[in-house]
Amino acid sequence: ERLGSVIGGLADDFNTFDKSMRAVNTMAGENAEGLAALTGQVEELANTIPLAKDQLAAGLYQTISNGVPKDNWIAFLEKSSKAAVGGMADLGQTVTVTSTLIKNYGLEWSAAGEIQDKIQMTAKNGVTSFEQMAQALPRVAGNAATLGVSVDELMGTFATLTGVSGNTAEVSTQLAAVFTALVKPTAEATEMAEAMGVQFDAAAIKAAGGMQNFLTNLDSTVQSYAAANGMLAQEIYGKLFGSAEALRALIPLNGELADKFTENVDAMAGAAGTIDGAFEQMKGSGESVTQLLKNQLSTMMSWAG
Repeated sequence: ERLGSVIGGLADDFNTFDKSMRAVNTMAGENAEGLAALTGQVEELANTIPLAKDQLAAGLYQTISNGVPKDNWIAFLEKSSKAAVGGMADLGQTVTVTSTLIKNYGLEWSAAGEIQDKIQMTAKNGVTSFEQMAQALPRVAGNAATLGVSVDELMGTFATLTGVSGNTAEVSTQLAAVFTALVKPTAEATEMAEAMGVQFDAAAIKAAGGMQNFLTNLDSTVQSYAAANGMLAQEIYGKLFGSAEALRALIPLNGELADKFTENVDAMAGAAGTIDGAFEQMKGSGESVTQLLKNQLSTMMSWAG
């Protein structure tokens, strides 16, 4: 009886997977032979990646709909699946955040693993998770890339601020406010920047050679201008950035956390392998072992069928 229910469950899994792959093909547009080959590749992944096969198929659907080129579909899906398992994150969100960063920063699709390592390193060094970062990054990635904030600096900012100026979602709101202030400076900000003789616009971060340099240079100008004109630095920052949210991020980055920020940005250069380590750890869990066994049995059944 137990065997019957196991076989029944596997048959259900097979039917769900078959349906999911047909859905994939509405995006992929393969002929019968091409679809069979694609199905085989996903089944092969399922032998080593402890996610249900229909989940992997849904991840492939997301991969294709996010504009990943055909030659990269399976490699991109494999990297993203490992990241989802290692970072305990949703596969669809993992695919989306990775492709968002690649598109915004004009990177190669093969950079997927590198980006995911950096996101996981941020989770390790900050008070956040891969899952939370996957939700937060798309909110700020477009403006960050436009302004010339590097991926390492963007991740380093989250690693530094999460748990200090707020949780991951709050930090993304704060950064969005900082970036918006530079992309669309107010008349008051422009006037204040002119009075201090500093560049405060969409090109300012690039011109300074990165976000850290920009903030350091700006802070020293703000402090000396404040001292010379009997103003509070806080007041000047308020005129430039206009929102309390932006100031919540800026003050710690320029103040007591400036060194930590540098440290976190530098750590991103050595992020390679972070996902592999997390994946191997998660792959050993009882749940993962059971899922892999299920995947292998259902693949055997589909061959037998």
